[in-house]
Amino acid sequence: MNETIDHLDITEATLLIDSRRVQTNINAMAAKARRSGVHFRPHFKTHQSAAIAGWFREAGADAATVSSLAMAEYFADHGWQDLTVAMLVNPREMPRIARLAARVKLHLLVDSVVVVDALAAGLDGLPSRGASVWIKIDTGYGRTGVRWDDAGLIADVARRIDSCDRLAYAGLLTHSGHAYEAAGPDALRRVYAQTVERLQRARGAPTGSRLSLGDTPTCSVVDDFSAVDEIRPGNFVFNDLMQLALGGCTADGLALAVACPVVGKYPERRQLVIHGGAVHLGKESLPSPDGAPIFGCLTDLRDGSFEPPRLANPVVSLSQEHGIVTADSELLSRVEIGDPVLVFPVHACLTAAMFS
Repeated sequence: MNETIDHLDITEATLLIDSRRVQTNINAMAAKARRSGVHFRPHFKTHQSAAIAGWFREAGADAATVSSLAMAEYFADHGWQDLTVAMLVNPREMPRIARLAARVKLHLLVDSVVVVDALAAGLDGLPSRGASVWIKIDTGYGRTGVRWDDAGLIADVARRIDSCDRLAYAGLLTHSGHAYEAAGPDALRRVYAQTVERLQRARGAPTGSRLSLGDTPTCSVVDDFSAVDEIRPGNFVFNDLMQLALGGCTADGLALAVACPVVGKYPERRQLVIHGGAVHLGKESLPSPDGAPIFGCLTDLRDGSFEPPRLANPVVSLSQEHGIVTADSELLSRVEIGDPVLVFPVHACLTAAMFS
């Protein structure tokens, strides 16, 4: 048994964070933003915690990014008055958007004239310039947004925003989700450089647009953000095995793990089974050296901090409630059924979202 975790009285899958590492991660990113002279608007979807948001405020953050209206309402209830909802506007939520826009400085995302018109109609009862609107730009991810080289559509959407009394044009915003496919820090820097170049070229349509970008992998390896106006990374607050594999962090930046009780021990097949499945860890995976997927990796707790990942002890299979862990001789000799083990997740955002 890991002697330093037993005192926590773990009875079920339980999320643990290393608060010192979290605050170190926050302060480091905030310092980079300050040195670059850019606005720091961290994404709160990773931690979804008013307490952790307070650590961001202590580091100088005065605004935040969220991924849903419900999340925006939660942080508004905890005093955050400048919020970007980093999802395209859903016209079916217009009454809720209007209520929120009346409470806080609300920033919204669009990529079509149709949605701009829906916003203008839905916010009709608000004071002039009741919401700030960013045009979502696709700089290579291929999920949502106006293509960066579609100058005509970018200009059309910008003009339509400007023409609406209830809306204020904010600028161009992107998320380089394809950075998660990069092979190491140098490749991440190339993704960042391409993203900036494409945003700047897109800015030629609505002249003078502010530029906002946000993804942890590129923001973790880039030191100078002065080519844009705002950064919105989120996952860096905890980091995870994916960020470690990308080269966006080192092992001492991993700040979140899940304590999972062992419910089965099978020395003959060199495996443990834990009460920690897809509903606790998510279902994202990374390839192991032999190409097989892994869904997490064990660690230990020593002196209040997480040890580096135990690469010999990956989570090799997940079902809804169960995880199967490869167990070497050392692990089998010290862990018994009922003991908790610690698991670093592949993707901390999904893992944290599983817990209240």
